[in-house]
Amino acid sequence: HNSNVTLWNIYYFWLAPTLTYQIAFPRSPRVRLWKLFGYCFRILVVLTIFGFLSAQIVTPNLQKLIKELEANHGEYSFHVLAKYGLKLCIVNTGLWLLMFYGYFHCYLNLWGELLRFGDRVFYRDWWNSKDVSSYWRLWNMPVHFWLVRHVYFPALRLGCGKQGATFVVFLLSAVVHELLISVPFHMLRPWSFLGMLMQIPLVMLTKTLVKMFPGSSMGNIVFWITFCIVGQPTAILLYTVDFQVEKSGGVGLWEEVCTRRWWGSVVCTNTTMGEGYDEL
Repeated sequence: HNSNVTLWNIYYFWLAPTLTYQIAFPRSPRVRLWKLFGYCFRILVVLTIFGFLSAQIVTPNLQKLIKELEANHGEYSFHVLAKYGLKLCIVNTGLWLLMFYGYFHCYLNLWGELLRFGDRVFYRDWWNSKDVSSYWRLWNMPVHFWLVRHVYFPALRLGCGKQGATFVVFLLSAVVHELLISVPFHMLRPWSFLGMLMQIPLVMLTKTLVKMFPGSSMGNIVFWITFCIVGQPTAILLYTVDFQVEKSGGVGLWEEVCTRRWWGSVVCTNTTMGEGYDEL
């Protein structure tokens, strides 16, 4: 198949909405202009709603959090973070669903239509997942296929076993997720990394619930609670606080955890949290 390895072929692979290479990709017969206009219009609507919710709800609440921390002389407490986490959980779920719809349904299908790319299975019904492992298999099919081909199966061939290969996949995902956040913010924190590794016990928990309560929605309920009420809002708060502390030269949450002064009420060793908080 040497004729397949051409510049045109590699350029098409780079632009196509897929991460796994094939000798021949399925192609649609033609580009449908009305589909292109439809996807562009939906992306515009999604971006407008996303920007509105971020500006009207998320940003004001994060500003209030920063001011409350300043008023408490830099004192961290669980009830403060929990309060703002609950305030953000509903809108965060909406923003996350908007991101998913805008990117996986509209943006990837837009490129698929432009390139006449025929294999457009970018996601499946992850919202009905009975356990967390099903969610990770279904919500991002291009990345799932890449991880299975280039990480999971090679780990199996190296003798890691199924559980070991699964751990390698989640470990790589944890590192990549943390880099995607740490590099733009110019700070290294473990929150996203730890959040991804925590998926492993969640997978075990939800699979156990499925076995204990067959046909029930227990696993799906745990999935939605951990992702939308606990996980993502907490991550937003942790990175917001640490980003502002990093700018002002104070002591961040991770440093407080490492010094074992987090539980209950934690007081920063540097109470001058800086003027950087007003810049959010």
